[in-house]
Amino acid sequence: MSSVLRFGTYDNLLTAVIFLAIIVTCGLTPMQTDTWWQLRAGQDMWLSRTVLLSDIYSHTAYGSFWLNHEWLADVVFYGTYRLGGLALLTLLAAALIVGGWAVTWRLTQGPVESAFMWTALALVCSAGWWEPRPHAFSLLFLPLTVLLLAHSRHWWLPAVFLVWANCHGGVLLGFVLLGAGFGVQTLLAPRQWWRFALVMVACMVAVTLTPLGLLFWTEIPRSLMRINQYTLNEWMRPGFFSELPMIPFWFIAMTLVGFLARNGRRLLHLTAAEATVHACALALLPGAILAVRNVGPFVMVAVPAITWLISAGRVRVAVARNERPVLNLAVGLVAAVTVTCTLVWAYSRSLDRLRWEPVPAGALAALERCPDNLYNRYDEGGPLLWFAQGRKVFLDGRQDPYPPDLVLEHVRIETGLSGHEQTFARFGIRCAYLPAVSPVARRLTETGWKALYR
Repeated sequence: MSSVLRFGTYDNLLTAVIFLAIIVTCGLTPMQTDTWWQLRAGQDMWLSRTVLLSDIYSHTAYGSFWLNHEWLADVVFYGTYRLGGLALLTLLAAALIVGGWAVTWRLTQGPVESAFMWTALALVCSAGWWEPRPHAFSLLFLPLTVLLLAHSRHWWLPAVFLVWANCHGGVLLGFVLLGAGFGVQTLLAPRQWWRFALVMVACMVAVTLTPLGLLFWTEIPRSLMRINQYTLNEWMRPGFFSELPMIPFWFIAMTLVGFLARNGRRLLHLTAAEATVHACALALLPGAILAVRNVGPFVMVAVPAITWLISAGRVRVAVARNERPVLNLAVGLVAAVTVTCTLVWAYSRSLDRLRWEPVPAGALAALERCPDNLYNRYDEGGPLLWFAQGRKVFLDGRQDPYPPDLVLEHVRIETGLSGHEQTFARFGIRCAYLPAVSPVARRLTETGWKALYR
């Protein structure tokens, strides 16, 4: 019994609470529309034993080159789905994200209360992007890269980058970290520059060991340039006071910069590990300011950096704490049981919040009676690829196979800036899958189209 009570410290309770919060938030995060086309791609690659590099899912870009840089994540997702359905897939993504935050927690220094407070703030502004999708792999590998850099485990990095590059394009952020980390470490140990250069080159070679090969270095940047032309929510700049979840991000960012500025001369005496964490956090800040999807990666590194700065500026005095191990263990156990029961209840009922059934059965039946070719909105393409596998879509969230002109034309149609007639005629569209609130749906009804499902 006494061995169990040793774990009933207040610090362990805080740790358990913060990670249970991450688990339940991840576990109840709604399915993202892109996850459905990723499942479909994973299924087809699983069955064919080949990596898809051309479009086979649309009638507008059929046969076009597809920058399938997430192929391994798609296959892993589908394999997980085969084993345990959407519940296990959601828990896999949760495990990846929890693993990333565990690395972040491992990087923090000073009192657990400080790490708890800053992590809690970070969760508010990052939890919105915890859907089951390949981005979850980046949320694990990014803090892991910082940990390996800070602890000089450099030769593990090429292996991490090899897996990362086959799972998600966020590996480019890894090179931002390598540049920042190796940059400050070279300043602190100039004679080791050749070692850092070798590891950097090895990582650059590792990311070409994908089905894309050397195209990785040209096509991924082109993909990012195309995305900048579209008004996708996750690529918008974070608001300041207009978006409440982003307020903690700005507070963390300003605190980090302010602490670094205040500790000016002291920064000259940092250890290599401290300098690496601070440099990596600063290197990720511009990306977070430019796109809200980069806020999560930034705060995962900024939190340890801030705790290190706070800890360095304080004189540590041992203070006896009146621990209540039985109470702490009881609270932790109740919290764990509550989280477990909540997830079991939500999954057993396929709770609407999870969005596990985005295409109603009636809509699927109507699609079977509707002749080709199909028109659909960008966000609905992914679910259609999974639930209506016999149909080819107009667009879907992959975006890479589609010419930018087509995507922008679709945006103009949906926003009422241009008519649909020429586009429908060009692609022979005779069927449309649209919500009733779509302006295109209203115009089609006005011109005599018949609604098969409402």
